[in-house]
Amino acid sequence: MTPIKSVFLIDDDPIVNMINKKIISISNFTPNIITYLGARKALNDLTNFLDTDPDKFPEIIFLDINMPDMDGWEFLDAFGKFPDTVLAKCTVYMLTSSIDSNDIERAKSYPTVKEFISKPLSVAWMEILSSRINNIF
Repeated sequence: MTPIKSVFLIDDDPIVNMINKKIISISNFTPNIITYLGARKALNDLTNFLDTDPDKFPEIIFLDINMPDMDGWEFLDAFGKFPDTVLAKCTVYMLTSSIDSNDIERAKSYPTVKEFISKPLSVAWMEILSSRINNIF
């Protein structure tokens, strides 16, 4: 069993969020999966957690790139300003339909981004991620 308390899914497509939430649930990765249709709302919630209860920060964020209002890059720029102690406890996975090599390289420039994943998630990928996490803890 993984030590993951919560995961944020940030994607403007409700169907994609529903599918990815189901995949995470089937994988028994975590019981607490919070979905957001916009990066700004997720960022606001994270900021509120900073002020009220940093333990509510998710350990994992799956983040789309192309979203209206605030895209994934803008989210990462703002998220990167959080205290290092908080950022060290939260890993971001870019979960996107983009296959642009520039996006892949840009994602690598963010220290909080662990990996660039193509949509949708899969049970096999969640098993790999779970295995990696279990090897750490």
